[in-house]
Amino acid sequence: MEVETQDFYLSAYLRLKGLPMKGMKEYGHRKLFIFEDDDQFQQLKQAYYWNEAQVPPLEYKQEIRRLKDLVMHGEQ
Repeated sequence: MEVETQDFYLSAYLRLKGLPMKGMKEYGHRKLFIFEDDDQFQQLKQAYYWNEAQVPPLEYKQEIRRLKDLVMHGEQ
C-alpha cells in the first residue's frame, strides 16, 4: 500500500535514509510525495516526528536541494 505526504522535509529525510519515493502528484499548488507504506516507512516517520532522527546535516541539506530540484524541474 502507498502513503502520501505533503511534508517536504520528511520526504527529504526519508529519501536520505534510502527509502525510494514512488512518485509525486499535484495537490492544488503543492505536491504530494508518495512512498510505500511499510514497516521501514513507519519506523523512519516515527523517528522523524519524535525528534529521534539522526542524519549528517550537510547530507540532509543536499537532499533538500535535490528534492527541491525534483519538485521545481522534474529532475532527479
